[in-house]
Amino acid sequence: MKTVRNAAVFLLMGALLSSVVQTVFLEKSSYPKYRAWKNAEDVDVLVLGNSHAENGIRAGTLSGSLSEGAGRDLTVFNYAVYGMRMEQMYYFVKEIFKTHVPDLIILETYAFCPLAESDREILARRAFDVFPLSRNKVEAIDYCVSDDPVSFYLPFVKYHTRWEWLTPGDVRILYDNSLWPVYGGNGSYDETEMTDPEDGWFRQEIPDPEELREITPSEKECLEKLLLLLEEEHVRLLFVSVPFKSQMGLDSIEQVKINNYLREHYANGDTVDMLDMNRLWTELDFGYGDLYNEGHVNAGGADKVTGCLLEYLRGRYFWGE
Repeated sequence: MKTVRNAAVFLLMGALLSSVVQTVFLEKSSYPKYRAWKNAEDVDVLVLGNSHAENGIRAGTLSGSLSEGAGRDLTVFNYAVYGMRMEQMYYFVKEIFKTHVPDLIILETYAFCPLAESDREILARRAFDVFPLSRNKVEAIDYCVSDDPVSFYLPFVKYHTRWEWLTPGDVRILYDNSLWPVYGGNGSYDETEMTDPEDGWFRQEIPDPEELREITPSEKECLEKLLLLLEEEHVRLLFVSVPFKSQMGLDSIEQVKINNYLREHYANGDTVDMLDMNRLWTELDFGYGDLYNEGHVNAGGADKVTGCLLEYLRGRYFWGE
């Protein structure tokens, strides 16, 4: 019995040490938000998407303004992950719901930008590497990953050579909660403004609501699974589209057509709704001066986006409850 006990202790210590080492070696771009999410007390509104949402939506500003107006604490958490696509979103949400289930999810629609095969691995790693091994993670890897799945179960296989680039920050971030952003992403602080090429992009006519661009079969499958999950958990969904010009082969005119498709097939005005700010360039006085590159808003653009979203949330969700 003593031998068995010692062996069990040895194996347990080995497993714990392996877990710590793997966490230290992980690429840390998604880790601070993961720890902030785990550390949060309650979350009322969850922002999902990729860099468009991360740069454009100031969760701290929304939290403060909504709390003040509603007369109670309302927390908005921006858990946008750089590059996240719709194919990963269902499994991602299912995992983070183990910690908190919000009342409302805001899903930024650039997540429906087609996923290039060459980007599949790195985007899946940003989405799933920080999560502990679970049945959901196994299913996510099986669905989203085509090559080298073993290294997703055992990240050390992928990151063992990263020791050359490790810094004290790779260890400090594991325990120092001052490095975990309280509201997740909080909008861009880049003041750089694009030079207007005078091409009239933000003055052109917006596609009619009847002009639709269908989402891909995998996007449709994952969205519908996500909607079923949200229905089970009694969580409302708001599609939001942050203004931009073009990125990775998808421009904002085509994005509007995707948004039209989402509105036509999934929005119901009750549990699922749409706020397409790429239809509101004139109302927002939005132009090149609000971008720091063609795909992302700058600090001024983030202020406009957050202000517009705040007014929408005030009027539709959180005033007079």
